[in-house]
Amino acid sequence: MCRPAPDVRMCGGGSRLRGSRRAKAGCFSSQGSVRSVGRGTQLSNQGVFRFIAFLVACAAPLGAAAQEPDRTDPPSGAVTVDVEALKTEIQRILDEYGIPGASIALVDRNRTIWAGGVGKADLAAGVDVTADHLFRIGSISKSFTALAALRALESGLLDLETPVRELGPEIAFTNPWEATHPVTVAMLMEHTTGFDDLHFPEWAVVDPEISLAEGLAVHPHSRVSRWRPGTHMSYSNSGPSVAASIVEKSTGTPFEEYVREQVFLPLGMETSTFYVPQGASLLAKGYVPDGVSEAPYEHIIMRPSGSLNASAREMARYLRMMINRGTLDSVRLLTPETVTRMETPTSTLAAREGVTHGDGLGNTTLFVNGHHFRGHGGSLTGFRSRSAYSSELGVGFFVSINKGSSGGLPDIVRLLGERLTEGLEKPRGPVAVLSDDELRAMTGSYQLATPRQQVTYGVDRLLYVRRIILEEGKLFLLPTLGGGRELVPVTATSFRFEVEPVATVFGGVDEEGNRILQTGRDGNYMRVGTARLRFQQAVALTTFLLLLSAPLFALVWAPARIFGRMKTIPLRTVLYPLLATLSIVVWFFLPAQFASSLDLGTVSGWSLTWFVGSLAFAALTALSLFVSFRRDSVEGGRLVRLHSRLVSLTCTVTLLYAWNAGWIGLRTWAY
Repeated sequence: MCRPAPDVRMCGGGSRLRGSRRAKAGCFSSQGSVRSVGRGTQLSNQGVFRFIAFLVACAAPLGAAAQEPDRTDPPSGAVTVDVEALKTEIQRILDEYGIPGASIALVDRNRTIWAGGVGKADLAAGVDVTADHLFRIGSISKSFTALAALRALESGLLDLETPVRELGPEIAFTNPWEATHPVTVAMLMEHTTGFDDLHFPEWAVVDPEISLAEGLAVHPHSRVSRWRPGTHMSYSNSGPSVAASIVEKSTGTPFEEYVREQVFLPLGMETSTFYVPQGASLLAKGYVPDGVSEAPYEHIIMRPSGSLNASAREMARYLRMMINRGTLDSVRLLTPETVTRMETPTSTLAAREGVTHGDGLGNTTLFVNGHHFRGHGGSLTGFRSRSAYSSELGVGFFVSINKGSSGGLPDIVRLLGERLTEGLEKPRGPVAVLSDDELRAMTGSYQLATPRQQVTYGVDRLLYVRRIILEEGKLFLLPTLGGGRELVPVTATSFRFEVEPVATVFGGVDEEGNRILQTGRDGNYMRVGTARLRFQQAVALTTFLLLLSAPLFALVWAPARIFGRMKTIPLRTVLYPLLATLSIVVWFFLPAQFASSLDLGTVSGWSLTWFVGSLAFAALTALSLFVSFRRDSVEGGRLVRLHSRLVSLTCTVTLLYAWNAGWIGLRTWAY
């Protein structure tokens, strides 16, 4: 059965739709009717010629996709870019950061300014990047998952506000507030379900053939709402994949096939795929951070959230469709109203107060050269990507680099943005006049309340702290370290930074009465007492210094003992606190620094190091505490004993904190 969306006019023969259930010759009208030509149909010569002409006319918009040149001449008054000079500047950035190559697309409202590449798609073979090389675009995949969901919406097959429990009761997730605050399809794609991001076992599964249902069944424990859904945004790769599963069920079509039929083919993106491309020569090689060693093709089991491969030429068509509010040439994919819904966050405290900055449906806000753009970023083993467009300015760009580190990508993004917006006046953001009392309501200390991964919260809550102060009638937001930035009022509850054209910071009160600071992907914070926060920071700093003192003292004590000094100090008095302290490094810091998600998501040397090391730390802490508080005296060692006891107590405090954070005995392969 064919399910064309309203207002779509797309005609073509089966050769354009190979591999699809729609690969029958025919024409899809806006009413969804199909005019097919059977084998037994008899046509006059005149009728045949008319029919062929009709097919050619209908196929022209899609046929243009395959023939679209890398560059087109600008019409009068259009944006102009010196592409050759731009290539030189991009190559300089690639050389500076050791990046093999980059896939680039620049567009305006009516044309592709340039689609192509700079550098190498394959270092060993010496292959240059072209407009047709497929790059892994990571989380930009979520934009296309959203487009598929919105196609289903316009076809009447899906409602974004319907609870997921009703649409997919077989999908495992836990929401303690389901009765009053159910998880909806919109929340899945706006990252407001409260779910953790993927856990280690989910990242560790790299089977490229696993189905969407099988992927969601691997480790559903990550899908637990940690706060009321529809309150805070916290990025999660599982949400869009659950939404894709709902699309699959609602349409009766495998998700990847539905995206191909309803999104890729109408846009002329025939080579784009969520799977490993059949033509190996089309796929650019990815490289690890050294820029030389080839990265493996690591599949992500949440395929709708990050597995898409796409070329610069085809991404240019996607960008033009978004700029033109759902229409590409003569093909309408979505209505302008639906595109606006895609771009608009609706399910956070900030969104309900009118703040438009943040994550919509597979679509987020970014600022380019002082201008307001929308798009998405992507990151996957061996690749980093960014898409961005502005319907108001009528321009957009796509860039993907084939190196697994972000260094260099921001520079290229900045360069492309500057070239596309050169000479355009930067918008001035709105300003509201608030009283000192209204401004003072925002002041105070705030602590991160919504970690992306709950397992890291024990560290995040100490590192991610914000203070808002009022000085001379102005608000300033101060991070944990570094200088503050002025918060310019836009309304009584929304603020922006001076260089931004729209409100990006929101201050409000949640249903529990807590004062909340929402800053989108930069985090959501809860106001806490300044005294409490300073006490936490003082304890953390004191703990760190005392733990550090154990190995430093050992560096003094060991040589002194070798040369006949400090012999009255028993070995156990210094050794056990030292071993307990060093075990923290082995158990905690080494795996955190060097282990990959694959290492921690399976039973491996690193995951066992965490599991066994944390238990060893607990045992050594208990032993150290026992030895340091024994009653037997140590001649000439009172200060040493005091230090030993302080370090042992510090290890005990660390142990209790780690236990509360869930780190002691953590089996990362089952977390």
